[in-house]
Amino acid sequence: MKIRTRQLFMSYLLLLILLAVEFGAAKLPLAGAARGLVLVPAVIMAGVVAIGFMELGKGPPTARIFAAAGLVWLAILLGLGYLDPLTRVLYPTQHTTVY
Repeated sequence: MKIRTRQLFMSYLLLLILLAVEFGAAKLPLAGAARGLVLVPAVIMAGVVAIGFMELGKGPPTARIFAAAGLVWLAILLGLGYLDPLTRVLYPTQHTTVY
């Protein structure tokens, strides 16, 4: 087996293992503080894709800059999405029953 093919196969296997870890963690009854630990395999999966499949380590500096910029924008969008429910105001309404 060629070295590149072996590297791609190992990256794929690692992604499958991390997927199984995420599915297993999704079925566990975790406390509020431990729910953030479910994101750890997802971050590792993103790193495996960036290094194993995209070969950002061997690519030009421009590719690394754009990849980092994409991660920054992703963090901004996820942060704004997380803050959205915190800024909502619940207004009381009348409870009516429709028959």
